[in-house]
Amino acid sequence: MNFKTHNHCFFIVIFLFSLSLCQAQLKVSKTPQWVVQQSYDKKPDIDLNEISYGLLTLLSDEQIHIPKQERYTRIVRKITDNVGVQDGSSISINYDPTYQQLLLHDITVFRNGKTINKLNINDFQSIRQESNAESYIYDGSLNAIANLADIRNGDILDVSYTIKGFNPIHGDHFSAGTSLNDFQPVGKINYYLISGKQLQYKVLNADAKPKIGSYKGYKTYHWTATLTKAPTFEENTPSWYLPYQSVFVTDFKTWESVVDWALNIYQDNIQPSQSLQEKIEQIKNSSEYEGERITATLKFIQDEIRYLGLESGIGAYKPFSPNKVLNQRFGDCKDKSWLMVTMLRNMGVKAYPVLVNTVFGESLHQFLPSPKVFDHVVVKVVDSTNTNLFYDPTNSNQFGDYKSVSFPNYGKALVIKKGVTVLEQIKIESEDLVEVFDTFDLPTVGGPASLNTMTVYREAEADMIRRRYKSSSLSSLRKDFKNYYDNLYDGVEVLKDPVFDDDSLYNKMLVEESYKINNIWTPMVADDKNIAVEFTPYSILDVLVSPDEKERNTPFALYYPTHKKHQITVKLPTKWRVSTDNVSVNSKSFDFSITSKMNPAQDILYVNYEYQNKSSYVAPEDFEEYYTKIKEAEQILAYYIYIPKSEAEAGRFDEPLFSDNIASSLTTALYWIIGIMAAVVIGLVVFVVRSNKKNV
Repeated sequence: MNFKTHNHCFFIVIFLFSLSLCQAQLKVSKTPQWVVQQSYDKKPDIDLNEISYGLLTLLSDEQIHIPKQERYTRIVRKITDNVGVQDGSSISINYDPTYQQLLLHDITVFRNGKTINKLNINDFQSIRQESNAESYIYDGSLNAIANLADIRNGDILDVSYTIKGFNPIHGDHFSAGTSLNDFQPVGKINYYLISGKQLQYKVLNADAKPKIGSYKGYKTYHWTATLTKAPTFEENTPSWYLPYQSVFVTDFKTWESVVDWALNIYQDNIQPSQSLQEKIEQIKNSSEYEGERITATLKFIQDEIRYLGLESGIGAYKPFSPNKVLNQRFGDCKDKSWLMVTMLRNMGVKAYPVLVNTVFGESLHQFLPSPKVFDHVVVKVVDSTNTNLFYDPTNSNQFGDYKSVSFPNYGKALVIKKGVTVLEQIKIESEDLVEVFDTFDLPTVGGPASLNTMTVYREAEADMIRRRYKSSSLSSLRKDFKNYYDNLYDGVEVLKDPVFDDDSLYNKMLVEESYKINNIWTPMVADDKNIAVEFTPYSILDVLVSPDEKERNTPFALYYPTHKKHQITVKLPTKWRVSTDNVSVNSKSFDFSITSKMNPAQDILYVNYEYQNKSSYVAPEDFEEYYTKIKEAEQILAYYIYIPKSEAEAGRFDEPLFSDNIASSLTTALYWIIGIMAAVVIGLVVFVVRSNKKNV
């Protein structure tokens, strides 16, 4: 048998084995006896205008028998509109076949007083969807999928099933959570637990206490909510904000007990293999300085160990051996972090794995202790000066001194170190400074202009533009950059390809661009008898978050950290007289300033902007002040120069332009004139205006 044929047969065998395993893990059975049957109202007092996708949930029922390791689920939904038939006809149940079994109990349709049995195991297919495959994460879970025939508008679908088996990595520990409301109204939500241990519980955004009882010597916890209302959603809410009525339960008494659980997984008794020891010695001998050893270790793992997560079963929590990760040259966050910790410890550097949540990190203190509240692993290093440093080995192409390597704003974290009892707040020291230098050359009034721009990115901003530069072709970058300016101006031409200069020592990326703008002079909206040129610090405008409403009940997210300096230099076509300008807007959340000056000897105008925020969000009690201050900043964000269209076409002014109707229209928009240009020979007058609108 040749290799190709043998290989083909091998994969057929693997496929058939996987198929048989999937079928073995999917069965039909009766509802477990321990389940408490729930009633529900088929016509709840819910406004159907508040229902999305044509599906009204009448009952959402979750019951867990912890000692049996069984989780029962029942969902009853009514199709209220024909658009709901599409999703209402589909059933999708996720489970992990390595330690779980799916038991189907009931699929019933109620239609016009009739009961229709739709349960047929042959309608189900178990497939691997791998929803995180684009992030190189493969968890091995399956989706049992069925598409029901003959489902109609007005039908009520009642589906129930049980998943047997908990992840063995948790041992005899249990923790979970649910919500007592949804994004739209629900008829009834039921949450019932049977536990052999006493559970801690916590409810957010509601005063919902459980009914505590007993069942065959076990303790029971029971929450029920009826006619639930959707939470309030507001624009630009931080991802970590928890708007739902959330229930958390756990048998972990403290965060220290979670640390003790994790220490059994990250066992520091690894004997490095020969190849790993050689790599450790190579880095150790490359420099006598601790910081350089830390940097070299981080760079090796970030850039030479590719990211790939095989997270089936206990693999979702337990890292592979550092020896194996080095040998296979790939691993996920916990694999790469544990490899880095192991290497540094073998060099005498204090290092620890750290559990974080990339979404809810800022609100982790609201959760109860549990390893399930984390979704990512990073590294903490304590150097010889007792400085705490954090690194994310899953990032790549990071540069700079070991103390200045950028780290994401993950909020709170749990350091896996014996004796740790609380979450640690990770402090972001970097500013992520970006400096932009725009130079506009306006050789004639009404004619085209050239724009040369130089942008200097630092820290995390440099890492981001570097990754973009390394992963894209020059032609695609040129197209992307031009598209950006096409959205700002009409008639943009690229004069030369963007130039990238990477200063890895200080972690800076410099990008130079050059354009011709054919239609930089545009008619003014307020007065189409005039044409104008706008000068706006778009780097600041891109991150300036302006709310639509003045009142706020939830936190308001900001781009953080953000520090932008934007200098605009304008080479004018003739003499100008402009007074020095210095205006600032300061609030609890950000600082913004603008200064301007004129070089009369060379007919050059300089406008300097600076923006820096102070927090990742605005608290509701500070929002009115933020709203007021951000609107003040918007009013002085842009400069305009404008002249009468007729005079521009004729190349002259008969007399200076400063009439009441123009001054009135500008005052209405909170614009004001800051300078007047006088041409001695032809008496040309051009006005400079500050505004937040592109076309006045």
